[in-house]
Amino acid sequence: MRSSAGTSHFARAAVLTAGLLALFGCSSAPNLGEATADDLYEIGVAAAEREDYLLAIEAFRRVTSDSPLNEFADDALIGLADAHTAIGEFASAELEYRTVMEDYPRSPLVPEAAYKLGVAFQEQSLPATLDQSMTHQAIEQFERVLSLYPDSAVADAARERVLELHSKLAEKAYESAGLYLKLEDPGAARVYLETVASDYPDTAWARKALLDLARSYASEGATGMAEETYRRLIESHPGTEEAEQAAAELATP
Repeated sequence: MRSSAGTSHFARAAVLTAGLLALFGCSSAPNLGEATADDLYEIGVAAAEREDYLLAIEAFRRVTSDSPLNEFADDALIGLADAHTAIGEFASAELEYRTVMEDYPRSPLVPEAAYKLGVAFQEQSLPATLDQSMTHQAIEQFERVLSLYPDSAVADAARERVLELHSKLAEKAYESAGLYLKLEDPGAARVYLETVASDYPDTAWARKALLDLARSYASEGATGMAEETYRRLIESHPGTEEAEQAAAELATP
């Protein structure tokens, strides 16, 4: 089994054959001692598809520990990691994704494992108002994927995830700027607004930050800086609501 990332690993896997169903039944606790490595893999797939992740973990782990040279061993590791992720056991999931990359470096599943490692980090990312260390870790992992596997099936999904995470960091910085504006500390607010505009230009928050930045300069009579910032907004984000507002305010005496 060889899957591509961005959609469920299990959705593309084969379901249990009639023979396996007859042999092991649909019980959540079949006798795995009688199963071959191939049987165990399919049991794990079927269990994961019906969200019986504990059975999936048991079956996939048997494949990876007892038959590491089996043709499905790398698939089983991905399945094992996915199952751990599904029940929130992120440390275990991270370990298994890394094992795919380190122990099976020639596997076509390495880009998927690298991508899903980033997803595991992202799943642990806290809301924008809280600590963002896991957000940064996820971004670093997705950027590593884009650097190492730019033409892989996971590249577009990794790129989308980076944008999503950048937006979260931009939101946090933008909210910090708003706090300083309320505290009547425009200098500190502008530091955060400039960070949003410069570091996360691909997000909607960048447009908001530039407009607020221009208005902050204008409110203090720094006409030159205000005009420069308005024009920067208009040129870097043409056609947006913020750019239109900037043009209107720039034209106002």
